[in-house]
Amino acid sequence: MKGWLAASITLAVLAQSWIADASPACDPGIAAWVERCSPRFELVACHRGVVVVRAPDAKLDVELRARSERSFRSAGALGLSPVGQFPDWSKESEARRGTLDTLATCAERDPSLPLERTAAGAEPTPLRPIRPPWLVLAAIAALALAFGRTLRPTREALAALGLGLVTGVARWLSFGGSYFHQNGQGPAWIAHALADDPGLAGYGPGFPELFAAAARLAGTDPERGVWLVQSLLAACVPPAAWLVARRLGAGTWVAAALALGCALDPLLGRLAATESYFASAVSLGMLASAACAVAAPRPRAPSFWLPLCAAGLLLSQSLRVHPGAWPAALAVPLPLLFGPGSWRRRLRSCALGFGLIAVVVALTSGPALAEVLRGPLGQKWLPGARLRWDRLGSAVLLCSIAGAFALWLARRSWRGAALALTGALTLAVLRLTDLLSDPNPAVAAAHPRTFLPAAVCLFAVVGRERKLRPTLAFLLIAGSLLAVPYRLGLTRLPTDVQEALFVRELRPRLEPGARVAYLERAGSGVARLPLHQGNERAPLGDADSSFDLRSLPAPAYYFRSSLCATPQGGPVCAALERDVVLEPVAERALPALPSMRWSAYAGDEVRVVLFRIRR
Repeated sequence: MKGWLAASITLAVLAQSWIADASPACDPGIAAWVERCSPRFELVACHRGVVVVRAPDAKLDVELRARSERSFRSAGALGLSPVGQFPDWSKESEARRGTLDTLATCAERDPSLPLERTAAGAEPTPLRPIRPPWLVLAAIAALALAFGRTLRPTREALAALGLGLVTGVARWLSFGGSYFHQNGQGPAWIAHALADDPGLAGYGPGFPELFAAAARLAGTDPERGVWLVQSLLAACVPPAAWLVARRLGAGTWVAAALALGCALDPLLGRLAATESYFASAVSLGMLASAACAVAAPRPRAPSFWLPLCAAGLLLSQSLRVHPGAWPAALAVPLPLLFGPGSWRRRLRSCALGFGLIAVVVALTSGPALAEVLRGPLGQKWLPGARLRWDRLGSAVLLCSIAGAFALWLARRSWRGAALALTGALTLAVLRLTDLLSDPNPAVAAAHPRTFLPAAVCLFAVVGRERKLRPTLAFLLIAGSLLAVPYRLGLTRLPTDVQEALFVRELRPRLEPGARVAYLERAGSGVARLPLHQGNERAPLGDADSSFDLRSLPAPAYYFRSSLCATPQGGPVCAALERDVVLEPVAERALPALPSMRWSAYAGDEVRVVLFRIRR
């Protein structure tokens, strides 16, 4: 009976994931227009006056919207713009140039594309349906089937759960909720959680699956719902670390030290109540590692493959949130290799477990991940994505030290040598796969945190050996002391985050449907404001200096954003504000703390102001 139920759950999850990734929800008239234009085109997204059409054979997405001066090409009343970076369009392939020509011909011949059905007007744009987190729910069901009858809470387990609860409450009181992404991108991810903005849809469907329900239930404050769910997931990390350490044979004090370290880490505390995909990658990865740790040693038992199916489902959900989680996901099954038991049996269990997890991820998220690679995100970033060979020297140094340690341990046991070599390989992957170019200390340290499951596993195995416990204690104490000088850089909020939090406070003072114009892009800088369904954004770029703020329908506001304090944005804001009567509504002075190390503000203080536009 248990096997039939598990099989039913697996089939339901597979069907749901394939159906959910099948096609977007667009107006039938738009789909009919695309079909009339050419059967080779696919409809990707429709939202707020923007239709995205894909030509799979040319590997190109094209945006269609109302014609404007910023359109790449005009065709009748429509403007067409290819999605991606194309320095010289004339040098692009004939298939891509032909795709744009075909769409332009269709737009001139058939101007009936119903853009108004996707535009924001008097009636709010209906939100797309919520996709429940089927993968996480199925993982919980699989674990319940495997251990529901045999689970008995012990004093240590209750203490670990208590630590998780205290951690969640303490982090919320210490850090509160805030945005994390650099360059003002945090509010865009909240809109992505609402399934209210197609701009980030190229990363995959996982973020709305995890957070859409909570964001919508929070009503006019969707951030609170996202931050609450993220905090609950993050609070599971210390208990999961304790469970991994105990199942790997570490003593109570070693497991408690690892769990407490996860609870007290300042960056994990800062990430806990944010929109960051780093936080969800750490939480889901740690829970998947715990599922691997509790798997039974005998592969034929349901208590072996059910927990591993759960681990695969959790990792699949993490990869659907952001494909950048894959390097750390490779190390999640390590508890299968270093658990108690004979070395031969552990090697077999690890090989079987790794294969099963890979199959589950491929079956449940293969189409979604392939769509990311084929989509605008993959077309934009994949050609330039390379391993960080500039860090090869440090990676080789770390591997050499670990290799020497492995040779020394090999004299005592092959398990110790394998432990050191695995740690060296993990460090090398960590160093070589960080593609973010260290924009600021917090983001630079967030990528290594995604390898927390591997670190907990390796430290637990070291702590299991009595002779190596002093080494573990030294590493933990030294790491804690070295992290003290960086605590401020890991936890302080940059200017764009404080600006977005200020606008979040101002939202209740804005009339429903009010238009808020502001400079959103200047040079490489972005300042996205958290204005969602209740208010209409009117974002401007550095090419819109001639835009007339008085053309916005009332009620209309203008927000002097932090980009106005940059060398690129200052002249644009001055031109926008010229000859316009602006009535100050609220203002705040913020410290000039850029979230990108290559960006800078003009002074030591940034003043952001909300104005009402007077006629």
